[in-house]
Amino acid sequence: MSHKRVVIVGGGVTGLRSAIALDDFGIESTIIEKKSEVGGRVVGYSKIFPDFRDGRKIVDDLAGAVSSSSRIGIIKETTIDHVQKKDVNYTITLSNGSVIVADAVVLTCGFETFDATRQGEYGYGVYPNIITSVELEDFLNPHGSTKGKLLRPFDGNPAKRIAIIFCVGSRNKRIGNPYCSRICCSYSTKQAIEIKELDEESSVTCFYMDIRTYGRGFEEMYQYAQDIGVKYIRGRVSECSTLLNGDIQVRAENTLLGRPVQGIFDLVSLSVGMMPCADAGKMSELFGIRRGSDGFFIAEDEDFNPHSTDTQGVFIAGSVTGLKPIRDCLLDGASVAGKVASYLKKLDNK
Repeated sequence: MSHKRVVIVGGGVTGLRSAIALDDFGIESTIIEKKSEVGGRVVGYSKIFPDFRDGRKIVDDLAGAVSSSSRIGIIKETTIDHVQKKDVNYTITLSNGSVIVADAVVLTCGFETFDATRQGEYGYGVYPNIITSVELEDFLNPHGSTKGKLLRPFDGNPAKRIAIIFCVGSRNKRIGNPYCSRICCSYSTKQAIEIKELDEESSVTCFYMDIRTYGRGFEEMYQYAQDIGVKYIRGRVSECSTLLNGDIQVRAENTLLGRPVQGIFDLVSLSVGMMPCADAGKMSELFGIRRGSDGFFIAEDEDFNPHSTDTQGVFIAGSVTGLKPIRDCLLDGASVAGKVASYLKKLDNK
């Protein structure tokens, strides 16, 4: 294969894995990352589901493989300003003023989390002891803001009674997100297990619509959570309110029993769903990529060509195509490289 270069937009685990797989094919790549650090959100996960591996370790391993290759470059704190296609090449102008010519482009821009203030009934942003699952992840991380201690923002006291509300920003037609974010049940169950293992005397109650733990090992994780005392209540929470001491009162309907239920908790975590990446609209315009009604990118053929797009030489992988767990993003990163290598080989043969 003649000298070819691929630009990868996004330096999360999917982008890093794509670059490593392309390197195995002898293909040069440049990763464009808008933040100062690669690894995306996985950097902040001290444990990932279902095997509770260290997310930081995964990123470190990927970043180490990237840095050891002379065929992989990374440009951080940079975004794409302009794209011009000429024949089969893309001339990409970056925000730092530099220009890269690419034979192919892989979009691995990731996702954003739902803004919980949009569901005002939960009181996020109003009551200090109502947090999001992203903030809970930070609390549970030994390297996070509380050094792995579950403390109430209201007064700094230990939280012993915790509620986790599933499907915040997902499966909700009223706010325009009717889709399931797919991984929320699993990552929230993972967090519930962490809380119990951190303090077995703590009480964890999960309010859910349906439990969807579809991956290998995910159902076993859910069963283990119940075995160690995590309580699950099927029902949509109607309201969260605060008491004078900062405690949170949760009102819901138990849809299995057909009656209302309420409880008092030290801390409430909202399991926020996932949204298309902040740059999805811009990337769609720059590269001519279609987006679905949910805002995520659409492949040329979801079944037979899940990484190809309607635009020649532009490929997609990871959560830009819809939400998926970390292991699937890593698999996407490896598989898209094969598709890109095949495409570049065809260019050589023309």
